[in-house]
Amino acid sequence: MKLAHIALVVALSAVTAFAVVKAMGPTDSVAAQKQETAFERVMRTGTLRCGYYVFPPIVMRDPNTGSMSGFTIDMMEAIAAKTGLKIEWTEESTFGNWVAALQSGRYDAMCAPMWADMALGREFIYTRPMFYAGIYPLVRADDTRFDGPDAFQKMNTPETTILTQDGNSISYLSKEIFPKANYLNVAAQVDGPTAVQNIATKKADVILLDRNAVVEYNKRGLNLKMIELAAPLKAQAFVLPLNRKDAELREFLDNAVLDLLSSNSIDRLLLKWEAEPSKTFLRVAPPYRDSGR
Repeated sequence: MKLAHIALVVALSAVTAFAVVKAMGPTDSVAAQKQETAFERVMRTGTLRCGYYVFPPIVMRDPNTGSMSGFTIDMMEAIAAKTGLKIEWTEESTFGNWVAALQSGRYDAMCAPMWADMALGREFIYTRPMFYAGIYPLVRADDTRFDGPDAFQKMNTPETTILTQDGNSISYLSKEIFPKANYLNVAAQVDGPTAVQNIATKKADVILLDRNAVVEYNKRGLNLKMIELAAPLKAQAFVLPLNRKDAELREFLDNAVLDLLSSNSIDRLLLKWEAEPSKTFLRVAPPYRDSGR
């Protein structure tokens, strides 16, 4: 092939390549580039942006100074100390709005333990459980209708009204366990104390919650009692949720939680903060418990 022909072929190839790149446009070019993941951003900046909610003893905030304390604060600071990260408490959320906040990327992870929920698993991934809570029926302290060994049967009747809330996994559990009962459902945006006020005002009779809820709501004058059963209706796992696309960050936090469990740090922190030490929350059983040693 003559040099002139070779030069022509090279020139035409260059023009074609330029035209293809030009046709992609700026939007396609940016999309073709690898986007930084949440894990990569955390490692690059050295900062984990955390969402949180306020509910003792998980997270507490002093109304005068704004300083925060509680199980979550200690746990995340322990992770930060071991990994060299800084924890930024980016945004306070509620049980009604944290889903949208995490989905929109306003923070990297919900760092205050949440209840693992099957339905939310379509949008989020979870770390391993840090601890559990036994779920039991809660009623007014002066309500004696459900006393005795047949409390479960007494609740599963049309004469009983169960309190539920949109988007709460306990709502599904309630309807599964008490199919014959009536239901009073409140919106997801309603805060916990306001929702549970429906029990105190006798608009509803029963709500399924844990021991910690009894302690905290009774501090606010709601006067509840827990119906003791032979076993909890559910062992509710407490986990950290992350966006489904952030598997690398989940793996990082999963390893951190495993380290804290293996060193008994989680147990020590729970003992420090729970209202009834070794009773309020249920521990994750160590893997060697049934090894015969």
